[in-house]
Amino acid sequence: MASSTPLKDLAENFFMCSVCLDQFKEPKQLPCLHRYCKECLQKIIEASDDRKIKCPMCKQDFDILNNGVDYFKTDFHMKSMLEFITLQKSFENKDLKKCVSCSKNTEVSAYCFKCKDFLCNQCHGLHVSSKMFTDHRPRTLKLDNIEANNLTLDKLAALTEDPRCHAHVKKEAHLCCSSCENVPVCVACTYSQHKGHDLHDVTVLAERERKLLNPKLAELNIYKDKLYDLPNRIKSTSQKLHANAENMAEKIINQHKQQALEIKRKLAKQAMERTKGLNDIEERRKDEVNQNNRTWELELDQMNQKYIGIMRTTKRKYANESESFTKKCNENDGVLYRKLGELDANLKDLKTAKEIITKDNENELKKISDYCDHIIKRYENFTATTSSILASNDEWTDAQCIPDIRAAWNLFRRNEKGV
Repeated sequence: MASSTPLKDLAENFFMCSVCLDQFKEPKQLPCLHRYCKECLQKIIEASDDRKIKCPMCKQDFDILNNGVDYFKTDFHMKSMLEFITLQKSFENKDLKKCVSCSKNTEVSAYCFKCKDFLCNQCHGLHVSSKMFTDHRPRTLKLDNIEANNLTLDKLAALTEDPRCHAHVKKEAHLCCSSCENVPVCVACTYSQHKGHDLHDVTVLAERERKLLNPKLAELNIYKDKLYDLPNRIKSTSQKLHANAENMAEKIINQHKQQALEIKRKLAKQAMERTKGLNDIEERRKDEVNQNNRTWELELDQMNQKYIGIMRTTKRKYANESESFTKKCNENDGVLYRKLGELDANLKDLKTAKEIITKDNENELKKISDYCDHIIKRYENFTATTSSILASNDEWTDAQCIPDIRAAWNLFRRNEKGV
């Protein structure tokens, strides 16, 4: 986080609103340090119906006070960087601009951050040499010497003008009011609306804020490897869950196959016993019929009527026995087929349950993965924001932005403990 960090080292999406996917316009900063265009944030607030706003990036909830979008701080540090980016693009595109000094529309060659306007080549020479503009000289940038790779955040901070009093915009600010979120104030304010407030010299306050931030950053770095390892841990857990589900399914299928084979073996055995039993009954019937026939032949003349009765009785007897045996066999078959059907139904239910459990696990892992992405993006946004502010080496920026970073760190720390 050296102070010589070039602007080019900041990721391109660092300057992009995640709602409109365009470069920030009047950036507003939430307590979690995520930024949005004022207009985009206003739309989010209007869509809320419970007086709370959910950050689209990290999903944290924040209260919406009566002054709505104006309650959230304007990110002046981001505005300064965006001002330079716009300035650079304008010069690279050779846009015609009106010189603030001679009012001619021409290709400008310099920009005065104190005048907040462009200068042509001739007026630039006068601007940096005239004693009238002595205090403008350190705030003037020669555009044909712009080298994006060399312009660092501390150089940019040195070019921009110190903030004015928030209440008396024509007066220079000499102090910071900690009672009012470190807003810049002039001496006159100390006797009026900021009388009795906690006022500090910006240099002393910036140094104190940096010292307070250092241990927070050190502690945050401890969790860096843990945060970036979360996706690997989730992937590993997902693979284990899939492997366990497949092993369980294979075990259930094998168990079903073994039980089905056992039931089929019993059915085959039962079929053999049925055939053998029926054959045995048939053989005994035939033997008895033959015996009766022989008796009938011997006693035909004397017992013709008695023979007929005996034959009918014998036929009914064995018909009933055969019917009873067949019924018993059918009942046994029915029991076994029902068990086979129940096994098939159980297998189907187990497969369905396995699919539901697998889907629930995947959905839960997806939520955890999304949450980890939010944590990582939040960490990257936090570190990028912190780097850009510390790299600017600007006391006013430190005094106004570092308290927000520390507050956001506390929010991040509480959420991190749940990981």
